[in-house]
Amino acid sequence: MDNNCINNQEYVLSISRAIASHDKRIDRCKKHDATTIVFITLCAVLSGYKTWNEIADYGFYKKSLMELYLGPLESVPSHDTISRFFKILKPEFFEAEYRKWIELVLRKHKPDTGKPDVVAVDGKEIHGASEPGAPVRILSAFSTDQGISLGQEIIGEKTNEIPAMQELVSKLDIKGCLVTADALNCQKKTCKAIIEAKGDYLLFVKSNQQKLMEAIKERVDYTLIHPRNNTCRAESEDNTHCRATHRVCVAIGEPRYLGRQYEEWTGIQSFGAIISDSERGEDTRYFISSKKMDAELFLEATRKHWGVENGLHWRLDVDFDEDSTRKKKNAAKNFSLISKMAIAILSLDKSKRPFSRKRMRMAMDDDYFKSMLKIPYTNL
Repeated sequence: MDNNCINNQEYVLSISRAIASHDKRIDRCKKHDATTIVFITLCAVLSGYKTWNEIADYGFYKKSLMELYLGPLESVPSHDTISRFFKILKPEFFEAEYRKWIELVLRKHKPDTGKPDVVAVDGKEIHGASEPGAPVRILSAFSTDQGISLGQEIIGEKTNEIPAMQELVSKLDIKGCLVTADALNCQKKTCKAIIEAKGDYLLFVKSNQQKLMEAIKERVDYTLIHPRNNTCRAESEDNTHCRATHRVCVAIGEPRYLGRQYEEWTGIQSFGAIISDSERGEDTRYFISSKKMDAELFLEATRKHWGVENGLHWRLDVDFDEDSTRKKKNAAKNFSLISKMAIAILSLDKSKRPFSRKRMRMAMDDDYFKSMLKIPYTNL
């Protein structure tokens, strides 16, 4: 999919055609072309429908609207045809096209804030899609500023997030971004992969990296008692969920204080701790970063990191009912990407309506639907 494939009228058709190029069905079974199947599915999901039957019904009742984009249709695909296509489609092909598409979306819409885009990486299991001994777990990279998933990687049945994250960051365009992840992904190979992709990292550190954590803790404890010129500090107050939380970030800009650990972690420029104090008590989280010392940035980035839970995982579960899905294996993985495409498109409408109302309007208001399939977006 090249840079010229998206124009003002073909925003969604472009990705539908790209995915269709990976159609592996037998020719004699292709009553409906893959572009039609993907386009109708995405439009149905944008409009709030989620089962194969609902999607097929949407295509039937919205046939005249679909023909504005697809041309004359002799008929629309049945639920069995749609289901079979997404079961056969290999998720890695879909994911590759999704990443290209989302890069073009971001290139057109990314605001110039002067700050690095925080990309939060976190994993999620699709509970309804899991089978005994075969959980469906997906690792997603989420742009917290754009509210868009940049890509995903399937976590293997006999492994965990660590190799999946290293693979994911090597495939994404994270140049100039600050990648955040929980302590599980604080790994030397992960740091190296992010630096090689021309990104920066901010990774939390726990006891899975015992020597590194002890070195950070020792220097942070000393610095809290004896602050020096190569230390900066930032504070914030939050009152979310009816609970006041005071946060302090202590950042140290001389990584050589970490001793031998400094030589073992690629690109490390600073480290420190974020101390949170609330009615639940005090909690200290240690971190390392390849960014130069900037306590305010680190404090803001750690807050943004949890946006992957509210902006993506929560939305997939609540707005898209992902955990209740009965789709299995390839179909579940591909449908998760369809949902993320819908989130990306709906997020680019900057009005303050909740997603549920945007999707309802997509289903009922054809003028709104047409406007949402165009670039640029407006506050409708």
